Amino acid sequence: MSKRVSVGRRLPTLIIGLILAILLAASVLPLAGCGGSEESGEDVVLKVGSTKSYKTTNKFSDYWYGILSGMTTHDSLIKLGTDMKPVPWLATAWEVSADSQQFTFTIAEDVKWHDGTPLTPEDVRFSIEYHRDKVANSAWMKDVIDNVQVDGQDVILNLKKPYGNLLTEFMTYQPIPKHIWENVDDPNTYDGEDRIVGSGPYKLESWDETAGKFTFVANEDYFQGKPNVDKLVVEVFKNMDALVMALSTGDIDTWWDYSGEFPYTHVPALIKSGDIEFASATFLGVPAALGFNFDRSPTDQLAFRQAVAKAINYTEIASLVFYSYGTVPTYGFVPSTHPNFNDSIPSLEYDTAAAASLLDSLGMTDSDSNGTRESGGQEIVLDLLVQNTATNIRCSELVKQYLEAVGIGIHIVSVDSSTWVAKKDAMEYDMVFFRATPWGTLMHAGEGSGYFDSRRTGQGVLHNLSIQEYLDACDARLNTGNADEQRVLDLQLQDLHEEYLPGLALVWIESVYPYREGWNGWVIDHIYGGVVNSFSWSTVTKAGN
Repeated sequence: MSKRVSVGRRLPTLIIGLILAILLAASVLPLAGCGGSEESGEDVVLKVGSTKSYKTTNKFSDYWYGILSGMTTHDSLIKLGTDMKPVPWLATAWEVSADSQQFTFTIAEDVKWHDGTPLTPEDVRFSIEYHRDKVANSAWMKDVIDNVQVDGQDVILNLKKPYGNLLTEFMTYQPIPKHIWENVDDPNTYDGEDRIVGSGPYKLESWDETAGKFTFVANEDYFQGKPNVDKLVVEVFKNMDALVMALSTGDIDTWWDYSGEFPYTHVPALIKSGDIEFASATFLGVPAALGFNFDRSPTDQLAFRQAVAKAINYTEIASLVFYSYGTVPTYGFVPSTHPNFNDSIPSLEYDTAAAASLLDSLGMTDSDSNGTRESGGQEIVLDLLVQNTATNIRCSELVKQYLEAVGIGIHIVSVDSSTWVAKKDAMEYDMVFFRATPWGTLMHAGEGSGYFDSRRTGQGVLHNLSIQEYLDACDARLNTGNADEQRVLDLQLQDLHEEYLPGLALVWIESVYPYREGWNGWVIDHIYGGVVNSFSWSTVTKAGN
């Protein structure tokens, strides 16, 4: 798995040298730092900056606190390892039946909730049923899970139908204590002080909403051993400028964002400030992508979509928008960090002559030589729907430039997030600019299918591909828990994406994760935010301790 970072050519030579020196030390896991000091015996305190908005410490009603609690106060049964395979956590082992309709999880012994009550398989059974029956974003479980049984330390899920992606789903669900939640009918409105009780490596000591600061303390009785960091402080900043300033001055030690990318524009300033190191890893998602409306012409035509693919200068997007930290994607959409990556699929190629030839073959010509091709007597001017963030706008402007160069007119429709969702769901676009998150690319049948399967719904999905061959492959992937069968289907889904092109990845990137010198032993988690994650708690150390 790649841990390199491309260095922007426009950065000064001195900065390039510094980055290369930094990355030489950060090229393997765990990641090593140097320098810094702290008197031995003092509490190890890690200060983390975040720009997320938190409203409550109820993990069910606050999305961002739910994410934060998943790597601090609450553990899941399994987690996604650095090799992109499930690793044991609260569940020490699991088995999948031959028909993929029974999943058995063996629960670790001697685990305790933060209030000292033992965590039992019965808690896990209760938690699964509670999510299924009472938590809105877990409603998928009603269609999948028939019943849950307990046999000794085993929790057995009997499914209504095969579901090959259940292990991936369960990486995001954390058991909750039955003795606290069994009498709570509405999890979103529960305000009892014991709502913060979990079994994770940290206990929530305080949340100062006015100051925007969480303080977590290490769980002395954690079943995997007390974390190396005694106190974890998460401070909320209004914007990245303020956060980066705090990191530069040493007020915080590192940055955290769930499935996010650190803005490359801040990298030179951090290096210049000194005392900052960088870890890196290939981003699991797709930070910039172009989707097509299959209900409109000409984007419903494969040859037209192929022409669009040929017209885009991917190398330039990687350089100008992503500061040369990007690479050219393949037609398979998902990056090479994905399990069962299909390395036989070719990279996207910038070839305006080939794009023009494809458009000519469709009878789309510029009869009046005004620079815009016509189809059926009408000029081709397409609506490109974009959420109005700086990166999105810059990317869309480049795409407009590339497509207009081959005679395809583009009208950029820049809107806020809620309007984007409404227009996207109503299919009020010809092409749409979107971002695929790491979890998004893993969801549904994997390989980005959650975005393209026409039967899917949700705020970020395009649900534009209804080709039966593709839908059948998605169903087959969802219906098997067999690893060998899953590999064959993963490769097939990527092949089908190349064949039908429901969307184009415009760039794959190397994410960078800054942290203060003196911290050693980080582990990178591609999902939960780089160096700040559940794996790092048992490996990271601070110089002098």
